[in-house]
Amino acid sequence: MKPVNTSFEEDILQEYRAYETMKDELLRKYEGKVVVIRKGKVIGVYNSEEEALKDVLEKFGLKPVLIKRVLREEKTEHLPAYTYGLLTVAVG
Repeated sequence: MKPVNTSFEEDILQEYRAYETMKDELLRKYEGKVVVIRKGKVIGVYNSEEEALKDVLEKFGLKPVLIKRVLREEKTEHLPAYTYGLLTVAVG
C-alpha cells in the first residue's frame, strides 16, 4: 500500500482555508455557483461540479485544487474518488 501524499492533503487544506477566508465575498459574488481555488485564488466559476472538474483536468491535470459550491449553509456530501476517476484499484 502506498503512503498517503501528505503534500497533496496539505495543499487541499490550504485551498479550503483560502475559501473560508474569502467566503463572505464569494457569497456576494457567486452564491450557488461552483468555484475552483488554486494557490489561494479563484481561478474559475462554473454552474456545476462536473463542468469545473472537466475544465480543471483539461487545464491543469491532476493538480491540487478545491472545487466547491458556494453556499451559506454547508452540507456534507460523500463522493467517492473513484466516481470521478481519480482513484484506481488493482485487484489480484
